[in-house]
Order: sequence, then C-alpha cells, then structure tokens
Amino acid sequence: MRGFRELLLLYAALLLVSMVATRFQVVAPTALSAATAPITRVVLAVTDNVRRAYTNVVQERNLAGEVQSLRRQNDALTQRNELLAREVARLRQVVQIRSTLAPNAVGLAQVVAVDPSPLLARLTLNRGSGDGVRVRMPVIVPAGLVGQVVGVSGNRATVIGLVDPESSVGVTLEGSRGGRGLAVGLPPDRLRAQFSRSVPVKPGDVLVTSSLGGVYPVGIRVGTVERVLPLGPNDVNRTVIVRPAVDVGAVEDVTLLEGL
Repeated sequence: MRGFRELLLLYAALLLVSMVATRFQVVAPTALSAATAPITRVVLAVTDNVRRAYTNVVQERNLAGEVQSLRRQNDALTQRNELLAREVARLRQVVQIRSTLAPNAVGLAQVVAVDPSPLLARLTLNRGSGDGVRVRMPVIVPAGLVGQVVGVSGNRATVIGLVDPESSVGVTLEGSRGGRGLAVGLPPDRLRAQFSRSVPVKPGDVLVTSSLGGVYPVGIRVGTVERVLPLGPNDVNRTVIVRPAVDVGAVEDVTLLEGL
C-alpha cells in the first residue's frame, strides 16, 4: 500500500512540473520575429550570392583553361596548314614548270642564304650532291630563269644569278623572231645584252634563252628590254639594257633542271 502511494505522489509531482514548464515556456514575441526576418533574408541572399559567385569563378577558370587549350590547338593547326599550303604551292610550281617551261625538272630546292654583296648575285640552296645536284644545272622559277649551279657540296649548292657580273646567257627575241645575242650580268639588278645591228630589238621586247652556250633549255624567259643604247659609228653590235624576269633576292623556292 505504501509503495502505491509513493508512485502516486511521483506521478503527481511530474504532472505538476510539466504544467509549470508549459505555462512559463518562453515564446519569441511576434515583433521580434518580424524584426529579424529581413536580416535572415539578407544573410540567406548574401550566402546564395557568395555561392553563385564562387561557382562562376570556378566555371570561368575552367573556361579560360579550355579557351587557352583551344588557342594552342588552333595555332598548331594554323602552322600545319601553312606548311601544307606551302608544300602544295611548291609542288604546283614543279608541275607548272614541267608542263610549260621545262619537262626535265628534277626537283625543288629552298634558298637558305643570299650573298649580301650588291655586286654579286649568289644564292645558297639546301640541296647538294647527296640529292643529285650537279654543277651547271639550270635553276628556274615559274616567272623565268634564275641562273645555274656553280658549286656543290654534300647538302648545299651555290647558284650564280643572271645579274652577277660573272654570269652570261644566250638570248633571243621571244616569238621566233630570230636574232641571237649574249646577255651578261650588270650589277646590281640588270643585264646587258648585245645583238647584231640587224636585229630589230626595241624596248618592251621579251628575251628568252637560246641554244647559245649549251647550258639552258631554249625558250625560258630571261627578261624584258628596258632601253636600247645609241649606236656609235664604229659599233658592230647593238647593246640593250634588260630588266630580269626574276628578282634573285626575292626567290624562296627554285626548281632545278637536268643539265643539257
């Protein structure tokens, strides 16, 4: 009986404590909740903005890396495309020369050096005896004659241009009008050609290679007559000044012909 009373008293005590706790529970006033709501919204907005800004920074960094990678790939492809375009142009040069100027074209060479002296016209090519290059091989471009090979090493060749003072080439008027002559280099950028007095050469005439000298194929453009010098009373030949068809200092790739 005593134990039952103790349990009843304990139950009553717990009930009383529960009622007191419920009666005096602290409830946030409505005014306080209304005042803190904007601050809460601001904090949430700032947090969201910070999160979005961080996400944007990460994305922009990733995009910048991708753009840089794409630029490197584009540069590499552009360089490769330029090399391929140049190689195609060089091959077209050989085809054009073989079909229009000289069917005995044997290959291309690149000019790797030009003699700096204004009194000489010498080129160095990146092909030599190891590539089948030999002395006296004619050298041309689609525009016309450049000169001939005068020296060869294992992987290099020296070419003497038409305007070099030691150069000479047999010439004739284009169009089978007859009249063979000889043109020699006149530094820095002209040739001097001599014809018989009977040859009706005049300014504007185009000169091409003739069989004279036995070095160059016939019919390759040499240059254009710029002026005809006056004849003296004792002159046997007519002298003309010729502007070469090819600017030796500007060529980059040349075609080598099989020697005659």
